[in-house]
Amino acid sequence: MHSECEEQHTNGKLQIIFESSQSIIEKQNLHKLIDLISDIIHNSYINPSDIKRLLVKGWDSAVERFLDDGLLDSSEEQSLSEFKEFFNLSSSDLDTNGSLTKTKKAILLRELINGKIDELTVIKEQLPINFQKHEKVIWVFNNSEYIEDKVRRQYVGRSGGVSIRIMKGVYYRTSTFKGYPIEHTERTHIDTGRVVITDKNFYFAGSSKGLRLPYTKILSFAPFSNGIGIIRDSVNAKQQFFITGDGWFTFNLVKNLSQY
Repeated sequence: MHSECEEQHTNGKLQIIFESSQSIIEKQNLHKLIDLISDIIHNSYINPSDIKRLLVKGWDSAVERFLDDGLLDSSEEQSLSEFKEFFNLSSSDLDTNGSLTKTKKAILLRELINGKIDELTVIKEQLPINFQKHEKVIWVFNNSEYIEDKVRRQYVGRSGGVSIRIMKGVYYRTSTFKGYPIEHTERTHIDTGRVVITDKNFYFAGSSKGLRLPYTKILSFAPFSNGIGIIRDSVNAKQQFFITGDGWFTFNLVKNLSQY
């Protein structure tokens, strides 16, 4: 391929992505976008079969811009939806890079913050959990890890002198034994399963471990990049960790639900 033609081809693809993103962000006339894309195709040797993929990348880019603040307002949501419908893009197309899921999370948080908990879409998926009466499943994180802090006790030091048998089963006098215990905390993987968020409780359901944590019994939440830490409201409670893959969303979701 001629180097100038290749450069023009690459720039044409980038331009389609950019113009698609801008048309969503600025809520432009999508019929004009079609005309613009046609001109770019003609001048950049782009195969028409590549257009859907480029439109999806433009949609992804717009989502990233809209979600700079973590939320998606209703006008931004409408602009994304109109672009999706106009170009007949499927949900699977738009979630190739997880962008559609990001918009669902942002919309959910927006509705919670605006006090519209009764209007939230309830997940109907069949789950191996005995839910409470009238409990609503808000979100499910699959393949989540459950990790706990465990205190390990280790004895260090030794007795002095030679081991001398004092009586059957006893080899040292208590006064000569100098060992002492040291405690340290280790983070231990307990199980892998589902983290299920409802309007009343935080659940974990794994193959060997399950738990229900009512929001009223949780003392504090700690956000992490890939999950959340929870400390129960009980004596000597240690932090439990749940790796959901999206710590920011998990923390904001349960924090808002716990305040209802």
